[in-house]
Amino acid sequence: GTANRYTQDVRDWADWLENPGTKDYDPNSRNRDTKSLWDATTHDLRKYLRQMLNNGGYAGGTVSMRESSVSMFYQEAARMAEDPALSIPETENPAEDLDLSGWTALKNGTKKEQKLKEGVQYLEPDEIDVLAENVPNPRLRNELIVRLLYHTGLRRTELTETRLEDIDTDERAIKVRANKTHQNRTVYYQSELDTLLNRWLNVNRKSLATAGSDYLFPTTHSEQIDPNRITRLVKEAAERAGLQSTVHTDAAGNVRGKVTAHVLRHSFAVQSIKNGMDTRRLQKLMGHSKIETTERYLQFANNDLREAARLYGPGSE
Repeated sequence: GTANRYTQDVRDWADWLENPGTKDYDPNSRNRDTKSLWDATTHDLRKYLRQMLNNGGYAGGTVSMRESSVSMFYQEAARMAEDPALSIPETENPAEDLDLSGWTALKNGTKKEQKLKEGVQYLEPDEIDVLAENVPNPRLRNELIVRLLYHTGLRRTELTETRLEDIDTDERAIKVRANKTHQNRTVYYQSELDTLLNRWLNVNRKSLATAGSDYLFPTTHSEQIDPNRITRLVKEAAERAGLQSTVHTDAAGNVRGKVTAHVLRHSFAVQSIKNGMDTRRLQKLMGHSKIETTERYLQFANNDLREAARLYGPGSE
């Protein structure tokens, strides 16, 4: 039943992309260009889901599940594309950088009366420290994972795919390997991680039965940590640190917390913007294919400017 629902969800998404004017919740669809599944962007998916909420009579939980179905389709397509016999083209996952955590969970009958909001959940630097200090066991490995995600802006899947040969401790650089949805790039971490990383590489990691793994983060039973394990450890650390809060509950009663592994990526971007980094450099570090995805973080630079003007401008005390 779940497989059938996912299949239908992706078919509806493909239909929306390829057949402008066929959806009653898409009043401006005849002005859209026809696209295939492989041409879709994050902007397209965001627009699609918003139209379902605003005009289509769909509950917030249903829309959230639709986004999940689409994301899983592209993840599976990326894996299958590694087989050249299948002729699946390289494509971005439009759901990869789509954050629905700030969207209002709308109920049937009231969708047109409520304002749809989109926000970016993130943590301040002092909250990152508290989060890292409350990770579950194995503490050193998990603290390193949390801090690396924050320092580099890596996606959790990118961190799990990082190999020992990708680490340059002299340059404090990590090479991110290209896959079917992301391009090659290099990210960097600060010197404060030297001690943690060196101890992991030269002491804790070497004690594992899987120490011969090529990957940076093997586990006691696997040569490569699973992305879902990273999700669980971040959520557990957030609960223990008192940082977790509910930002969304879908129609099925599933709760989405504020602090997730992806929030560490947002936190990196927000702090980089606050520190004065321009969006083009940030785009390269985060691996965004579209500058528009990166530019959503500019609001935080504007917020800082406003507060600085109030604090230091003429007439301030």
